[in-house]
Amino acid sequence: MNMLMKKNIKNIVLLIGVLISLGSCKKGMDEHVEITNADNTINLLEKLGQQADLSKFNEFVKSTGYDKTLASSQSYTVWAPTNTALASLDATIVSDPIKLKDFVANHIALTTYAASKGITDTLKVSLLNGKIATVAGPNFEEAAIVGSGKFVKNGALYVIDKPVATKLNVWSYLLSSADAPLQSKFVSTLTAQVIDTANATIIGYNTLGQPIFAPNPPMVSRNMYWSTVGDLRAENQQFTFFMLQDGAYTSEINKLSPYFSAVSEYTVVRDLTVRGSYPLDKLPDTLLSTRGVKIPINKSTIVKSYKASNGIVHVVNALPFRLKDKIPVFKIEGESPFAFRSDRSGRTFYRTKLDDKGILYKDIEVYDHAVAEYHIEYRYNELPQIKYRVYARAISAGPGDSQVATFTQRYFIYNPLTLVYDLFATQAVTPLNYAEVYLGEYTPQQFGTLQLRLTAANSTAVNVSTLILDYLRFEPILP
Repeated sequence: MNMLMKKNIKNIVLLIGVLISLGSCKKGMDEHVEITNADNTINLLEKLGQQADLSKFNEFVKSTGYDKTLASSQSYTVWAPTNTALASLDATIVSDPIKLKDFVANHIALTTYAASKGITDTLKVSLLNGKIATVAGPNFEEAAIVGSGKFVKNGALYVIDKPVATKLNVWSYLLSSADAPLQSKFVSTLTAQVIDTANATIIGYNTLGQPIFAPNPPMVSRNMYWSTVGDLRAENQQFTFFMLQDGAYTSEINKLSPYFSAVSEYTVVRDLTVRGSYPLDKLPDTLLSTRGVKIPINKSTIVKSYKASNGIVHVVNALPFRLKDKIPVFKIEGESPFAFRSDRSGRTFYRTKLDDKGILYKDIEVYDHAVAEYHIEYRYNELPQIKYRVYARAISAGPGDSQVATFTQRYFIYNPLTLVYDLFATQAVTPLNYAEVYLGEYTPQQFGTLQLRLTAANSTAVNVSTLILDYLRFEPILP
């Protein structure tokens, strides 16, 4: 490349840089001018009173006590509906002082938000009633911003073409709606009295670092749905929630009741919540519940949608979950025991190794413990009542392993009807066998907790009483 060409390329690059810089400066200057052209002689209340087309909203501001707020030295942003827009406001809001105050607060945010023409960013702004509004380009929620903002010494005033009524959050809509009576009633009953930790007196801590409260601590009602599925009250989160009309709700309960017994109703409702807001036009064919269960989506079954303050609710006349998603394959990991036999005297190893394909795996080994029929206990909660094929993987004699001889271990499963542990399977663990071993079929006596013991041989001899487990895999036999 000759010197002249190099010089031309350099000049072109410099020119592009200058043009970009000028464009950025212009945008910045536009925003700067808009903000610095504020009228620092008046406040928001006075500015509101100067605009005849906002007189009705100004009247609401004064009657609800927010005139003092907008006259203060704190900075606010107001999105004020025009008189024409307020002509369509629900009369029940105007006639109820509490509702009217909430309505006004739904149009005011703490601090100043500047919106310039051409900006398409989406902002989430906290309003004075605790709700969070979306400001997307020239729109405040579903209302359009008319003209440009007016800046005064304590904030910004925008004119909008629609009143923005306060939206219920997903939880409030669920409880107040008549769209799905059976589902709403059941979820509302999932309450319990728990210690009010915010107001209880702590007198010490236990060995696990958990607080010990003074006797007779204050109690408060809590719905378990908030902690186990999703807190649908939270205004700072976004949810997609499905409400099943009674026919669909009953159908799903009946489908699951053979496997989940008395908790089949809860098994349905706990997989109706999704993190993130998916309006009708954004719905994919499958969503994942907060528990990771697949929710099949068919838009034709959606009979109604409600845009909540923290997401969206879809009312459906059918939502047929697949059994394989509700009753999945699961594993019990060897390195995650629930308990050990109390007289353990040997050595327990939590190992990380490579298998014969170079894949990392973790397991447990108890070696040279000198206790006949020593056992490790495992538990799996909420086991459906369905037949399973059970497979085990236990790998011995790998690099660094002292166990090089074949040994035998047994699996016992607790029977809640007879209150004893029944022998389920015996496994011969052969050296360097990296494959799963089929143990047999198992059907729980009832829905509930699986209690399983991995038990050593009835011997104290080293290399005979060893226990090793990578995992147990339970594969449901579905109809």
